Amino acid sequence: MSLDHCGVDTTKSLQEDGTSRGIEVIPEGCQAVSEDVCASGYMAPADSVSFPENSLEQCCKCKEGESCDLCIDPDMCTTEEKEQYVTTQNCFGNAEGSEEVSEEVSEEDSKEETSYTLYLIVFFFVIIALLTVGFLVTSRPKTVY
Repeated sequence: MSLDHCGVDTTKSLQEDGTSRGIEVIPEGCQAVSEDVCASGYMAPADSVSFPENSLEQCCKCKEGESCDLCIDPDMCTTEEKEQYVTTQNCFGNAEGSEEVSEEVSEEDSKEETSYTLYLIVFFFVIIALLTVGFLVTSRPKTVY
């Protein structure tokens, strides 16, 4: 599902079937950036723009509830400005280096370490069991008939 309500650019492209289509960003495709890059503070990298193909990075709308420098008064957007520059949709992903991303990575790393540790413990038990069986088989006294 593409989200055309994430991008600030409202340019529409006319399709072969006569419909128009705006810039579309994948869900959670907008990432936090410096406001000198995009006034909204969010940008969709080129690989997060699903339409048009081979698009450049696109500035995103502001997140609802945050100050929006695209509005004349960033802390008090008018109704018209909100419709044009602010969105409540699923446009925003986690910024790289944010605490939420770091916590997720830490949890994944600890799960990975736990599973490797578990595999190592099982591996050593299997080796010990094989060595024990091998020792018992070879050290049995042979009976002569």
